[in-house]
Amino acid sequence: MDHLLEYAVVTFLVLFGLTPLWLNHQKRGNPNRWWVITTLLGLSWCITSFVLRDKTPDMQLSNAVPRVVNHGDYVGAQTCVSCHQEQHKSWFASYHRTMTQIASPVAIQADFDGRELKLGQTTYKLFMQGEQYWVRTPQPKWELNQDPVKIRDHPNPPMSDQRIVMVTGSHAMQMFWISLEHSNSDLENPADARNDDLQHVENNTLALFPWVYMIADKRWIPYEDSFIVDPSLGRPPTVWNPTCIACHSVAGRPTLISEKVLSFDTKVVDLGIACEACHGPGKQHVDHFQNPLTRYESHLSVDTAPTYITNPSKLDKEQQAQVCAQCHSLFEAHSLKNFLADGVGFKPGGDLAKHLKLIEYETLEKDTLYYNMHWNDGSIRIGGREFQGMSKSECYLNGEMTCLSCHSIHSMQEQNGLLGKKMESNHACVQCHQEPQYTEQLESHTHHQQGTAASLCYNCHMPHTSYALMGGIRSHKIDIPRVTKVKQNEKPNACNLCHIDKPLQWTADTLTQWYGHAAVELEPTYQNTAAGIVWIMQGNAIHRTLAAWHMSWEPTQKTSAMQWRFPYLLQLLNDNYSATRYVTWQSLNRIPSFTELQLGDISYDFIDPPDKRINYQQSLMSRWIKLMGHQAEQRSELLIENGTLNSDAIYRLYQNRDNTKILMIE
Repeated sequence: MDHLLEYAVVTFLVLFGLTPLWLNHQKRGNPNRWWVITTLLGLSWCITSFVLRDKTPDMQLSNAVPRVVNHGDYVGAQTCVSCHQEQHKSWFASYHRTMTQIASPVAIQADFDGRELKLGQTTYKLFMQGEQYWVRTPQPKWELNQDPVKIRDHPNPPMSDQRIVMVTGSHAMQMFWISLEHSNSDLENPADARNDDLQHVENNTLALFPWVYMIADKRWIPYEDSFIVDPSLGRPPTVWNPTCIACHSVAGRPTLISEKVLSFDTKVVDLGIACEACHGPGKQHVDHFQNPLTRYESHLSVDTAPTYITNPSKLDKEQQAQVCAQCHSLFEAHSLKNFLADGVGFKPGGDLAKHLKLIEYETLEKDTLYYNMHWNDGSIRIGGREFQGMSKSECYLNGEMTCLSCHSIHSMQEQNGLLGKKMESNHACVQCHQEPQYTEQLESHTHHQQGTAASLCYNCHMPHTSYALMGGIRSHKIDIPRVTKVKQNEKPNACNLCHIDKPLQWTADTLTQWYGHAAVELEPTYQNTAAGIVWIMQGNAIHRTLAAWHMSWEPTQKTSAMQWRFPYLLQLLNDNYSATRYVTWQSLNRIPSFTELQLGDISYDFIDPPDKRINYQQSLMSRWIKLMGHQAEQRSELLIENGTLNSDAIYRLYQNRDNTKILMIE
């Protein structure tokens, strides 16, 4: 009914605007008044239809996606813009806003151009119907009930055409969601009998389309290959309503209707991360400032007038950090039943621990799911969970540092990291650390020339030892580079992530000489072999992936030559972890001299069958020996002498590889 009312209102306004034409005819004494009236009505309806040409409700889409409704004391982001235009503008430009969007040409960056995607024995198809996005894919309900290990190679899955109704992500990758009930092309009337009252629509359960679009590379990859996940775990079924809703919407309520048939009646205040996620419910704030005199009074007493809204910058340290931790942490619900009914329920300024159980390394048993998301010193190593790193940092524990010390959505310099002004420099640290050795005498502290990568605080104290979105990201546990006796699952140190060609013993001795660290004598492998090679050949999946990423990281290109790196990166082109292969291939292509090794007649794709990957790997290795073996650095710690690889030493490293099964839930 809303769209009919809208038509009536616009028609009335158009008629009112055209009234002068009628009056003009009357002044001229035009006798054919009915002709004028008919013309005006027809003209007004044409103008109204043009203005509202895109306003016809898409009932299939409305039924399919979470219902955007205000509940409790929430008012939605659209209410805030009338008074807070500048803040709304900065938020609107952020990736937080576009984390979850309704499927539309504005939101979707991928090509749905009729192309086919082949995986195992299944052929998927991406296509458009008008401005709607469609896929040919196994039936979602059927797929949710399949063995996640066998689904990829199923010989004959039942295929169907399904409409994409929602999209997650807008920065690095995009994922696409299908409605279990309302995406099917076979529906004769997707709007059904409940169209006039969407408040009674049930089962807007959303299942994931099993392909992900990589924005920078402009390519599609299988969903299970977009994360670091042991291949034996397969492709787990993924549903948006009981999982993603916790962080990718505001005040989301999953509202489980039936577990047996997997039915949800999900509601959110906003899709994506919007104003009230950080500032709390806004109804009391809005009601209070409806009075113009109240608004005027607030400008005269900025710091004392009540605002009835949460300003994170005015919270104490712990509460301030928890505003971000409601999403950027590793957590579980205290009660799954309560969460599936009403969502998380946390409001900024409250106590997060009452709503979520934060996962702490010290409480985990070895080889459990969460345990392998940490290094052996307890550092979280998965992106998006930065609170568990920051909250263990001395700067937070014994200082006043919080997330807002460096990050700001309303004064960000760029979208990528939401860094505030000048926070990409050492200014982030010298806000507090103002001693001369950290400012004008910086070289005495770093032992590196000012202006180089090693003179930036965060390269040493926040190295890329976490993983997310197919690459290394900075650890938010701020600590000091050090080398100790190497144990399983040892966190890489910042020095060797830059000096990947140096052994760990070289780093340990240097830290002792420069900073007085306790002397340590490591095992022969770590005395005589470059750390980067050890991590690639002997490390676990995270070691291997981060080492591959660092092999082309720009600062490492200034610490040693490039040609010695190729044979070790080539080893990973047939790694059993798909994401490791992907990151390795991207790293190889960032090294300029890799073009000399490229094969014109053979191509590589990280999801190729193993025999094809091995063929490519061996062909490139042969070319490296022929073209670069004698040009590469001939050093024993690089296991290269006289243009030949020390195959025995490399194999010994491989035999000691850490094959722990790892699943990184980003």
